[in-house]
Amino acid sequence: MSTKVAIINVKDYENTPDAVVAGIKLIEDDLKFDFLKAKKILIKPNLLSANKKACTQPSIVEGVINYLKQFGVSMDHVIVGDSPGQLKISASKVAKEIGLFEICEKEGVKIVNFEDGTPINGEIKGAIRMNEFYVAKAVYDCDILINIPKLKTHAETTITGAIKNYWGIIPGGQKAKLHLLGKSAEKFGEVLADNFSWIVNNKPRRLIVYDLQKIMQGPKGPGAGKMVDWNLILAGTDELAVDVVALEIGKYNAKFVPHLKNAKERELGIGNLEDIEIVGMTLEDAKKQVPKFKVPGKFITRMASFFSGRTFYKVAKKIPKLNEKDCEKCGQCAEICPADAINFEAKHYPRFIRKKCIACLCCMEMCPQHAIEVKSRGIGGLFHSY
Repeated sequence: MSTKVAIINVKDYENTPDAVVAGIKLIEDDLKFDFLKAKKILIKPNLLSANKKACTQPSIVEGVINYLKQFGVSMDHVIVGDSPGQLKISASKVAKEIGLFEICEKEGVKIVNFEDGTPINGEIKGAIRMNEFYVAKAVYDCDILINIPKLKTHAETTITGAIKNYWGIIPGGQKAKLHLLGKSAEKFGEVLADNFSWIVNNKPRRLIVYDLQKIMQGPKGPGAGKMVDWNLILAGTDELAVDVVALEIGKYNAKFVPHLKNAKERELGIGNLEDIEIVGMTLEDAKKQVPKFKVPGKFITRMASFFSGRTFYKVAKKIPKLNEKDCEKCGQCAEICPADAINFEAKHYPRFIRKKCIACLCCMEMCPQHAIEVKSRGIGGLFHSY
């Protein structure tokens, strides 16, 4: 088996939407479905929070809409949706904050909140850890799914990208609770692969347009990391393949990312570079154009991908650390914690209960003030029972 991945240099085009259209056209042969026959096309960007840097760029979504319009698709059949991680924040609110709402309104495209409506029970055949879950009705009902991820580092999962972006199909606080199924990076990687396997088995008509124009890296990803210009866009139909290519461009090996490693082992996509046909810009030219992708805790992450023993986990386990000068004592971290590992009293700083912490780092990811950092326990972890 093989698949195509288009690499587009945005600087070669007049604007970002034009670059997106060009990228999709390069892989049209791999689109084994007809957009015009679809009753509902769902565009799923990454709308993590009301922080434009942490989200898919609106111009990428605009490019996808332009392509569909050129194809002759009626915008009555197109919706944009997501389930943000922050509590009490909807996709439509995030869209308004980052400038996406205006684009959708102008084109007549409806923005849906995945929390609206009754979620649908989804059984996952062959799952390792997550046998069933609840999926947003908009996802369950769509005929074609267009995934628009943004490449960012992630303190728990190493990266968030094409496969990880589907974690947002789970509405509301369920996402945080499901972290309890995988209490280490390796195990949570299996949970993410379970989630992705539902997509593979139930949503065969998919297109991925990958936002690599401005990537986020460093230890504060995926919410407040350092932004770096790559000026690239990828297009393809295989999420594992585009994740692998994105990391190869950044000189980072995908085998060190637990959920990508697991997805490849389960044959949920194409994970070997030799089986991926690169079209558009060459892989070597793309690698020359961008700096190395700086993934936090590279040594620990790599070691953890090979070792899963309890002793090593004690050392490698990542824990949240509060930066009090940035904390506004809002309590959102305690609300979202799936393990009830944060005590909070009004007007006081949150207190972390280390013995209950499962290292999901939802608190860090969702903190509105980015006041929570992450660190590895290091050798001192050998002397703790948790």
